[in-house]
Amino acid sequence: MQEVKEKGQSALYFTNLVSARPLMGPAGAGSLAQVINTAIEGGERMANMRSFFENVGEGDTAGIWQGAPNLRPDFRAQNLKKIEKAARAAKAQEMI
Repeated sequence: MQEVKEKGQSALYFTNLVSARPLMGPAGAGSLAQVINTAIEGGERMANMRSFFENVGEGDTAGIWQGAPNLRPDFRAQNLKKIEKAARAAKAQEMI
């Protein structure tokens, strides 16, 4: 969903907005169609939001910073090692 928002596109994801509606029969089809049409019509709103937030950064630099953000590459490297170790352990467990 975040990727779609960053592209400035409208999207639907399965939440109470969809799951709480009847999905069978004419009422269900009409109800779901209304939700989808509303999302499609939101394209202009998404374009306005994208232009408003255009220069606030993305990824690690998202937001408004007084200076450069503290990226902590050492912290990332340490966590990457933990993730790789866990993946190796999971793979070894599969072989057992």
